[in-house]
Amino acid sequence: MDGNFMYGQFGELLKKHRMKRGATQRQLADLSTVSVRAIRDLEAGRASRPRRDTVRLIADGLRLSGRELTTFEAAAMRARGGVEIDLAPDLAAVPPPAALDVLVGRDAEVASLLALLGEGGSRLVAVTGLPGVGKTRLVVEVAGRLHGSGTARVLWDAATAPAPGGGAARLRLLVHSALAVAEDGEGWEALATLIGDREAVLVLDGHDPAWPDPDRALALVHHCRRLRLLRTTRGSRPIPGERVVALPPLTPGHAARLLHRLAGLPDETDPALVEVAERLDGLPGALEAAASWLVVHRPEELLDLVRADPLDVVADRLPELRDSLDHALSDVDGAVIAALAGDWSVVDAARLADVPPVACARLVRRLLLLGLVRPVGDDRFRVLALARALTASRLPVGLPLDASRDS
Repeated sequence: MDGNFMYGQFGELLKKHRMKRGATQRQLADLSTVSVRAIRDLEAGRASRPRRDTVRLIADGLRLSGRELTTFEAAAMRARGGVEIDLAPDLAAVPPPAALDVLVGRDAEVASLLALLGEGGSRLVAVTGLPGVGKTRLVVEVAGRLHGSGTARVLWDAATAPAPGGGAARLRLLVHSALAVAEDGEGWEALATLIGDREAVLVLDGHDPAWPDPDRALALVHHCRRLRLLRTTRGSRPIPGERVVALPPLTPGHAARLLHRLAGLPDETDPALVEVAERLDGLPGALEAAASWLVVHRPEELLDLVRADPLDVVADRLPELRDSLDHALSDVDGAVIAALAGDWSVVDAARLADVPPVACARLVRRLLLLGLVRPVGDDRFRVLALARALTASRLPVGLPLDASRDS
């Protein structure tokens, strides 16, 4: 059966399947428990919006499976006003995007994600973090390794629109019709049929934090027992049961190494670039933005610009960073950020904020998910320099940014 037949009338497709099986309308009614009149009306086009349960019963009666079932359900969805899509993209022809550079300083994160997505791991995983922290690049690496190993089929859907036509565009239409909110709760069945019982990872990259609809995502992974859903997001609104991984910035050593590489310098000890990397918190996107200035500035001049206003230096390449920090800081007491100077523990923070340690632990976890603090080892944390710089610009004159602490 041609997959493009779905664009025809549902009733015509029903009649062709019935005749192919050599069944009369009465025989199909007995097999499906759907009334003869309903089948007659559907084939004649008098019933133009078949109910979901009716379609399923008829499909069972016709013993449809695989692609036949997919196209049959899609034609019914179209008859109800659903999205017209080609439900048979060649998944083997839609590989995940290829990495364009070497991934620096993320070996531990790659290994952790691969373990999470492995057998016995989590079926719902979200990687969260600030713009420029490298969520997409990390997930590209993980998806590429899964694809290359052949352990799982990787389905990739990014917020940026693919080129018109081709398997990637068809897959995107299918994914969005499956996971978008719909009044009748349908849409995921076609994608579930396409995936079948394959070991697969569906990657959703860069979408709005409110998407996908949690109920639709849960329905899909419930129906596809070997499917795992991996997404990148800037928000902290998890799907029930989802494992949220807060991606930290690069360590100072790896950040300096990346910036020197971007600057085309083999020596990784230029003191000005080392400080630039530190003041930009090791955010790979921010380091790329800073490196672009080196065509007109010496490293020392770039450092002066970063010291004056680090967010302004990266604004042309990473304009969304300031807005994301603004949003994250909007619900956080600026005085608390100001008080958390240097490296500190949860106990230190609880004492400075004068709150119980348990409540403070919740606050620190929230700050981690928002990307405002980073772990620095041995159960200690540090507020991002960019967050502190933005906070300092809002505090009343005379309020010290670096409050002292005894620890």
